[in-house]
Amino acid sequence: MASKRKAKPKKTAAKKKRGKRETNSRDRILNAAMQEFSAYGYSGARIDRITRNAEANPRMLYHFFESKRGLLDAVLSEIFKRRLTEMAETPHSIYSLLELYFDGFAADRHRVRLLEWEALEAKLRKDDSDLTNFDDRRDVVAKRVKIISDLQSEGKLPNGIDADLLYLIFVALTIYPMSYPQSVMITTGEDAFSERFRARYRAALLKLALLLDTATREEKRDNK
Repeated sequence: MASKRKAKPKKTAAKKKRGKRETNSRDRILNAAMQEFSAYGYSGARIDRITRNAEANPRMLYHFFESKRGLLDAVLSEIFKRRLTEMAETPHSIYSLLELYFDGFAADRHRVRLLEWEALEAKLRKDDSDLTNFDDRRDVVAKRVKIISDLQSEGKLPNGIDADLLYLIFVALTIYPMSYPQSVMITTGEDAFSERFRARYRAALLKLALLLDTATREEKRDNK
């Protein structure tokens, strides 16, 4: 007679509760670390301050992330993952592209600050390939450059500028107010993160997009 197969033991309520508690601890540490790295950079960030703000045991931080660098990598990975979700929709015009970039940067000041710190602390890296998620980020940028190249092929963007350079120009246009909010305040007297300023800047981007669109149409007509 065949022996009966033993049923796998079900997770106890205590184990489930512990797993949920660990997930909550990890999320709290990530959120606290995001704010800490955003405010102080990698060099200035302190583990004790992160765990205190996260109301977590330092041992749990090292359990989840192994090291301070591992924690930073996890924070940046989480931010890039969120941004990928936001960028899932493919822009079909110059304006929708600029709007998508601008709204993304304006909605996440921590991401902008972390990118700035990453540039300022470049000397701490062995080389550029030591950047967090380097290959994934390069692949994502390549796809965005391809979108711009496709818009050029469709006659929706001028062909006189290389697509990779246009990408950098568009990023510069849309990230500047959040990177230099003091310049926005000096120039306009407004908070770069306020709804009023964002509406004004978005409207200006629309006008710029219309000018580029007009120039592209004229270029296309002249080349016929």
